Amino acid sequence: MNQKSKYQYSVIFLLMACLAVYAVFWNMARAEVYYLCGNFSQGVEQTSVVRQLNTANLSSYVETANEFGVNIIFSSEVNLSFYQCLIEIDKNGKVIEATFS
Repeated sequence: MNQKSKYQYSVIFLLMACLAVYAVFWNMARAEVYYLCGNFSQGVEQTSVVRQLNTANLSSYVETANEFGVNIIFSSEVNLSFYQCLIEIDKNGKVIEATFS
């Protein structure tokens, strides 16, 4: 095996290792969004939602006020926001619905 082949195999191995590590983080970010989204059933207070979302390590959220209350979109840039949790909160600060997609 010559020097060029060793280099090519090393680069291929390094790329595959990086891809495997990224796949693990992708799945961890998906699981974080999925499991936290499952905590938000109808009637949970907005303060509780925000407190729990602030515990996320790989994900973040954006709050948007509207005429009916607040929408919170919780997702992770690790998986390019492919998985999201939409949390709808009424004017009284209570969860109406949380949907994972």
